[in-house]
Amino acid sequence: MRSRSRMVIFLILGLLSLLAGYFIMTTPGRKPVVVSIYGPPIISVEQRVQDVGKVPTDSKVNTEFLIYNIGGKRLRIGDVETSCGCTLAKISKRAISPGDFTRIQVVMDTSLKLGPVRKKITVQSNDPKRPELALFLIGDVQPKPMASHAAIQLQPKDKLVLFKGQCATCHVQAGVGKTGKALFQADCAMCHGVNAQGNHSAGPSLLTANYDAEPVLQHVRDVIANGSLRTPQMPPFAKANGGPLSDDEIASLVQFLKFQSRQARMGLLNATATGEVEDEAAFQEALKQPH
Repeated sequence: MRSRSRMVIFLILGLLSLLAGYFIMTTPGRKPVVVSIYGPPIISVEQRVQDVGKVPTDSKVNTEFLIYNIGGKRLRIGDVETSCGCTLAKISKRAISPGDFTRIQVVMDTSLKLGPVRKKITVQSNDPKRPELALFLIGDVQPKPMASHAAIQLQPKDKLVLFKGQCATCHVQAGVGKTGKALFQADCAMCHGVNAQGNHSAGPSLLTANYDAEPVLQHVRDVIANGSLRTPQMPPFAKANGGPLSDDEIASLVQFLKFQSRQARMGLLNATATGEVEDEAAFQEALKQPH
């Protein structure tokens, strides 16, 4: 009887030990961190790619990255930049002692987004071997169900949201006073790529149309000015519709696209000159080297 009681006690103590170990290993600040006490600051992260899964459009998605210092000297975090204004990153503290950590809280606005999304957060630090660390937030933006639950809602809550608040830093302010290529790269490249070749699921390539045909040119003008009837991701950019662009600025975008399509047909576009190639390489590296 006594031996059975002891066995029960040992089992309970063993279970408590396992639970305590799990708590320690999964709780930031309590998990043991191997530190190189004689080395320089070394930046490390629990997971460089955060997958938020399926999230609804017209919402705000919150997640965080945990940044550790596994080096022997104080780690100092510099700029923390995001790939576009719809994603905000806030760091809890910038000076991290050896063995300590900090949080980077990230909020992504999914307004006018549908399908797979990928956002990049670049962290600069005084780590001599890795002064710039690329983090990624990925997810799948889903349309909201309608009240009947028999269909989905594809219409955005506010089709002009890109021109307001934080989103305006990318889609309005960056393009003020610019035309043609400079305007496209300021207002459009984050969705359609620097060369208009498309950017993952954010926006399609704009180089496949026959811009020598007047009906095509008119259609492109209409989509830029009035938005797309097929996808809510493309809002109306014309001032007459609440957007930031004049007719002359829209015309300059159309002429730039016409020129780019010719360059593409002639094989003169240099893909390596764009940021998309570097971003894709950084994303693949983050998947292979998650810490």
